[in-house]
Amino acid sequence: MPPKKLKSADYHVAWIAPVSSLELLPSRLMLDEEHDAPDYDTAYDDNVYTCGALAGHNVVIATCAPGMTGNVNAGRVTGSMFKTFSSIRMAVLVGIGGGVPRAQPSDDPTENVHLGDVVVGWPGDGGPACIYYDSGRWHTDGEFEVLGTINRPDQVLLNALGKLVSDHEMDRSTFDVHRKRLLQSKHNRKFTFPGLQRDQLFNASYQHAGILKNKCASCDSSQLVQRPERTEEEATGFIFHRGRIATGNAVVKDGERRDQIRDQCNGALCIEMEAAGVDAGRPCLVIRGISDYADSHKGDVWRSYAAGNAAVFARELLSKIPPSSVRNLAIEVHFSVPFSRNEHFVGREEILGRLLQRLPPIAHPDACQRTVIHGLGGIGKTQVAIEAAYRVRDTYPECSVFWVPAVNMTMFDNGYRRVGRALEIQGIEDDDADVKMLVNAALSRNDAKPWLFIIDNVDDLQLLTDGRLTSHLPFSRKGSILFTTRNRQVTAHLQAREASNQNMIAMLSRDFGEQDRYEKTANAIATTWLISFEQITRDAPLAASYLRNIAYFAEKDIPISLLPDGREDWDKVEAVSVLKGYAFILDRGTVDRFDIHRLVHVAMRNWIQTQGDQGEQVTEVVCQVSEMFPWPTHENRDVWTSYLPHAQTVLEFRGYCMEKEMLGLLQHNVAEGKYEEAEQMHRKTLALKEKVLGPENPSTFNSMNNLALVFDNQGKYEEAEQMHRKTLALREKVLGPENPLTFDSMNNLASVLKNQRKYEEAEHLYQRLNLLGGDN
Repeated sequence: MPPKKLKSADYHVAWIAPVSSLELLPSRLMLDEEHDAPDYDTAYDDNVYTCGALAGHNVVIATCAPGMTGNVNAGRVTGSMFKTFSSIRMAVLVGIGGGVPRAQPSDDPTENVHLGDVVVGWPGDGGPACIYYDSGRWHTDGEFEVLGTINRPDQVLLNALGKLVSDHEMDRSTFDVHRKRLLQSKHNRKFTFPGLQRDQLFNASYQHAGILKNKCASCDSSQLVQRPERTEEEATGFIFHRGRIATGNAVVKDGERRDQIRDQCNGALCIEMEAAGVDAGRPCLVIRGISDYADSHKGDVWRSYAAGNAAVFARELLSKIPPSSVRNLAIEVHFSVPFSRNEHFVGREEILGRLLQRLPPIAHPDACQRTVIHGLGGIGKTQVAIEAAYRVRDTYPECSVFWVPAVNMTMFDNGYRRVGRALEIQGIEDDDADVKMLVNAALSRNDAKPWLFIIDNVDDLQLLTDGRLTSHLPFSRKGSILFTTRNRQVTAHLQAREASNQNMIAMLSRDFGEQDRYEKTANAIATTWLISFEQITRDAPLAASYLRNIAYFAEKDIPISLLPDGREDWDKVEAVSVLKGYAFILDRGTVDRFDIHRLVHVAMRNWIQTQGDQGEQVTEVVCQVSEMFPWPTHENRDVWTSYLPHAQTVLEFRGYCMEKEMLGLLQHNVAEGKYEEAEQMHRKTLALKEKVLGPENPSTFNSMNNLALVFDNQGKYEEAEQMHRKTLALREKVLGPENPLTFDSMNNLASVLKNQRKYEEAEHLYQRLNLLGGDN
């Protein structure tokens, strides 16, 4: 009889077994029957699934690719898995982990963690089930505060765990029945108890002796930890522990580091590498068989036995849960649209079709898509948005929809408060609550569920240009934002903010020929295009020279004193006035400082690069700034502070500078001043963003990158390398390998490797960057 083939929607339980060569076999042996995998889009999902039935549940098993385990790869697997199998309601992460001895051993030998035991991630003490021990902050007293935690499993899983514990205490558990599935297979030798004599725990500081990986024959037996011995019956029975699990990015093979992690994570009993990567949009319980003690004595002897026990526990747990209760588990969804649906709505099918291709978060899994409906007042923009909201709800029932009016700032604030109440955000009703920040943080979290945010009637350009609205827009790979506006300038502004640098250049080359622009609103993009840079070069060469220099300054608060003098006293003032007249630079309300328009900034730098003049221009700016940049004394503090962001900006291009002596002088003066303070500031910013936004938010990545650059500029190359590697790994995971910011991280890492004379690895990265980047 051929295997069944169900639809992807028929599977409600995800079983993640990260190590395919070790954990997949015992997982499959727990199935009552296997199914043919349903059809799915392999263009977007490269996982290979094992599907089947277990105790009445339809279960889908996924693994990481061989040799590609860890949190990042677990995230890739489950991210695709939960899109393909959108009806999954709960998940179990099943495999091996490193055991962590209790700080105070129990007199009861079954209470202490031994090899072959199972640790299930639920301490039951009100604290988190899993803690990401790599995420946190150091305090001035030397204490490390762990910040990254993983949400608690769903109540159905916890209720089943409670029933399992009770049955086991009354000798009514069926672990032995499930074990027979392992021992009666042709692979039974893998799952046989290795023996008490091979369960050895050494003192944390004692390192493995000898060259035999799986044996401690040369290790000093006097270094063994003395703990209550288990009987043979206890050892071969089924022993599990409920406790906290620590998860991180690296294999731990050091007893002292293991104990440090235990203490940081409030008495964790197990260390593993995948829990933080599992998509938190589904309730997940972590189940780990203990295969080693996370020390230098780590071996392979217990791995299969431990993996088998973890699978046995998972089957026993699922057998306690009625399949109907899993199918009925609801993923909390909000539909906060203050308008009823127009049942007589007709037409507009073309625009609605385009919207439904863009709006659902699943349509753009690597970005937070922003879409604008623009049109004259009264033509039905809001009605289209309402119908789109209902269609998204009907087509993607797991996607929450929020509606915020933006006619003015008061309505925008009130709309955010309604969203915060719907999400039941803690502190949202406090008198001093920063409502917009709280909502932004909640929707930007890594574990946020899919959402569509509709901002209606964004007609006031000032709300965008002064940052009161845009600075509070959430960002999540599971999110999408729709704006409606009658203001063409609002549309242009939103497009400009989202465009990449190359898109900005294309925008500057566009014909801004529309005649219906608002007369009272300055259109800097149109002005930039209408005025030819070649004309400025011909008529005002000093102004053109200044514009080339400014291209390598920061965009804001540029002191006029940083520009070289002209032949006559009034030449500088006249040249700056020319640039202001063309709206290339903007007044700051004082005669000695100005800003450069962002698009002009990008366009000018791009023009210099295409002319092949970047080396010459960077050298000129470095020499100019180096001569002007003061020694960081107290008397020079104000000048030094105002010049610093511009010096830092040009130093980002230091690889093009041909005057190494002047470059070194500028780097020295910059480094002597603010880098220690900058390092502390960036550390605090990073810790705050990790706490509020989560460790995998793009804004957090920017802070990680900034901190790494500070390390680099101080010559702390090892710390810079470590931070750049972490940033690159996270950007590859969250943004994708071909995102421009991922390219930046690759380039930064290659640069710091080159500074350490690690030329081979740096060359490999540059080659990879060239291959991936192409025309980007």
